[in-house]
Amino acid sequence: STELFVNYYDIFVRGAFGSFRDVLRDVSYSPIMGQMLGHLNSRSGPYVWRSQGRVSFADENFAREVMQLFSIGLIMLNPDGTPQLDVSGKTISTYSNNDITSYARSWTGFVRQTARANIEEANTRENKVDPMKINADYRDPFPKTDLYGGFIGDKYPLCSDMIKDGFLSKGSSYRLLGSSFEPDFYMRVWLTEAEEGDHMILSE
Repeated sequence: STELFVNYYDIFVRGAFGSFRDVLRDVSYSPIMGQMLGHLNSRSGPYVWRSQGRVSFADENFAREVMQLFSIGLIMLNPDGTPQLDVSGKTISTYSNNDITSYARSWTGFVRQTARANIEEANTRENKVDPMKINADYRDPFPKTDLYGGFIGDKYPLCSDMIKDGFLSKGSSYRLLGSSFEPDFYMRVWLTEAEEGDHMILSE
């Protein structure tokens, strides 16, 4: 069977010149990745308690690997790539075990798409090609903490509070951030982003 692996490889072909966020999203929804790193069919603690009457915790493997291997790594870095140090001169960890436990709840509810006949291994009745979908019953419904003392989704408006087609309204403004290889530029943007939280404003 090769189709499922070629399909996974195509994620990087499509995203080679695109955004890292799109690649990470597609990898996260891949049924191969879900099966390998455990978030396929991961059920939330509340669901297991309601359905089976026992205490359970969401699978933590993908929550750990998506931070350690796929994105932020183990050590906090400055914008120029050097390690951040605490007052005693030791490197600062990017996340803790509590963060992993919280983020694992974000990866609950992922299940395979309905099987179809026009793919390899159709006789297994498992769709190993199409991106996974979310089963709302398995999903953890409670807030998840982020890495900075807040909660995932803080400062983002609720969909119900958004004006319909508001981003197309007359008077909407857009900011072109541009790019630069100068470390000072990145430091200015990084500091401003840390202060503002929800958007970047260049100081110059």
